[in-house]
Amino acid sequence: MSECMLHLALLLAAQFVADAQPPDTFDGRCTYPDAVRERAAETGTVLAICNRAIVAEGGVAFVTRGTGQQMQFRGHWDGDRLTVDAIVLRGRGPEEARGLCQLYEADDRLSTIACTAVAGNRSYAANFVAWRI
Repeated sequence: MSECMLHLALLLAAQFVADAQPPDTFDGRCTYPDAVRERAAETGTVLAICNRAIVAEGGVAFVTRGTGQQMQFRGHWDGDRLTVDAIVLRGRGPEEARGLCQLYEADDRLSTIACTAVAGNRSYAANFVAWRI
């Protein structure tokens, strides 16, 4: 490959990398009203525990700083709504799921991410509230 062709190939590759959307990271925490916690305990619903959310092209990950990803909802975005088709728990591979995630804003900034999904006979939920510093 000539030097000119190599430079052209690198330039084209850089264009595709530049077009990729980087993930957005938000600090905050997963929080649930007492009634939700009680209902989750009764039904066996798994609630995400987190202090960070990462919103990317393929879904939303709820993370605990220091220990890593706890729960990830994967799917396809349509605006601020994610149609969930898989869930990934820490240390496990993706499991087929169905559900939704919704991003909410206040004052043009992310305020809340709410997700629910069912995989097999188990339900999963996350309610992330972003810190407004």
